[in-house]
Amino acid sequence: MKLPCESSVKYVLPALRAIIARRLIEEYGFTQSTVAKALGTTQAAISHYVNVKRGGKWVEKLLSIEEARKTIDEIVECMVSQGRPLDWKAVCRICRAARAYSGSQAASYIE
Repeated sequence: MKLPCESSVKYVLPALRAIIARRLIEEYGFTQSTVAKALGTTQAAISHYVNVKRGGKWVEKLLSIEEARKTIDEIVECMVSQGRPLDWKAVCRICRAARAYSGSQAASYIE
């Protein structure tokens, strides 16, 4: 039996990082290195997110969930305006929203 966080780490977290990385770079002019530090990962990983080599399939799914989209906006705003790193409590809210959405759509959404 898989725990919910296992699937989230495999699918949701890479998509979330990809969305945030792209927004910070494209909309706010952050460098890949700066984004990597803020997200707690490497510049190479950010390059993969930006070039859709990681997390790509799940980006649209996450953005289709209103609560996830609003939380992502909040995360990006805090990172830009306050220079804060990724808020892990917000990440948990996004994962819960994805699991709730998956229950209403299909049992295999997260799996």
